[in-house]
Amino acid sequence: MSVLVIVESYFGCTWRIGEAIATAVPDATLLRSDDAPTVVDPSVRLVILGAPTHAFTLPTDSSRTDAARRRSTGADAAHAAGFDASRRGVREWIAAAEIPATARVVTFDTAAGAWAALGRSSRKAARRLRAAGVDAKTGPSFRVTTDDVLRDGECERAAAWAGGLAD
Repeated sequence: MSVLVIVESYFGCTWRIGEAIATAVPDATLLRSDDAPTVVDPSVRLVILGAPTHAFTLPTDSSRTDAARRRSTGADAAHAAGFDASRRGVREWIAAAEIPATARVVTFDTAAGAWAALGRSSRKAARRLRAAGVDAKTGPSFRVTTDDVLRDGECERAAAWAGGLAD
């Protein structure tokens, strides 16, 4: 296991991006933020961390509660499909994480519309990681509609981006 892709997701959009990334990167393991080990194995050379953007930042307990109650096309489809929303988020994972100094860390997020210009969870995650002494880079934001549906072509864009990370 040399690459970990760790994802927090509520309606499946960020998870689908994580799947595209894990498929594009050789030797990648995709994990929910709930299930990801907080002590990262020294053999891991790359950690790719993704979360949805809630109110211009990483999800909080309050925004997770709001997401659980949300009704939208994406939310309804996720509930109907039995998608199990994240319980422990990336914010909490970062607070507890022990990442080897030899591992590269890159963040990504999903966000709706032009609001990402005001704040993105990937920037906040990278900032928190750097404050903890981890050399983290901010990756792209992948677009969802305001109705919580992943925009066409975003999985392909994620795979293309991730393919360059394996170098």
